[in-house]
Amino acid sequence: MRADDVDPADMSDDQRSLYEWYTTGRRASPDSPFQLSTTDGKLQGPPAVWILSPAFGHALQKIGGAVRYDSRLPARGREIAILLVGHHHRSAFEIYAHTRAGAAAGLTSSDLAALADGSPPPGLSDVEDSIFQATRAILDRGTLDDDEYRDAAGVLTEAGLLELVTIVGYYNMVAWQLAVFDVQPPAA
Repeated sequence: MRADDVDPADMSDDQRSLYEWYTTGRRASPDSPFQLSTTDGKLQGPPAVWILSPAFGHALQKIGGAVRYDSRLPARGREIAILLVGHHHRSAFEIYAHTRAGAAAGLTSSDLAALADGSPPPGLSDVEDSIFQATRAILDRGTLDDDEYRDAAGVLTEAGLLELVTIVGYYNMVAWQLAVFDVQPPAA
């Protein structure tokens, strides 16, 4: 990583509260498909750079929490969208983390391989297919045409489509942050 790790002993109060968000509670649960802190207490993934600016870091973790825990979209569908974004940007940490989260949500190794190739996995539900098609269009063209919008909103609802567009935008931003700061997944 290009930025130096922030030592917990040197953190401001705002940094410490953000740090504790990732080292305790549901984000640090042992049954989580991936961890955002290491066994020696260092942050990894996006929080490793968000700690540099706690005001932004707290806002970003709130959006991330809503995406991960509060979306009405099914977990498999969310992971399909996130993995499409990760592969689109060749974001090593996103692919690392969300391959695990996708598997935990029920994506098979064949499904994960199809997504890595940018192809729809076979046997998607109508909702998952809508998520796949809308995400591909957004990544390819930055928008949906009128028919694609109507189709996606018809399956996902407009509220669900808003959540999908937010998920795609959020993970695009995260991929850029990870790339600029050269945040890599943990060594295997």
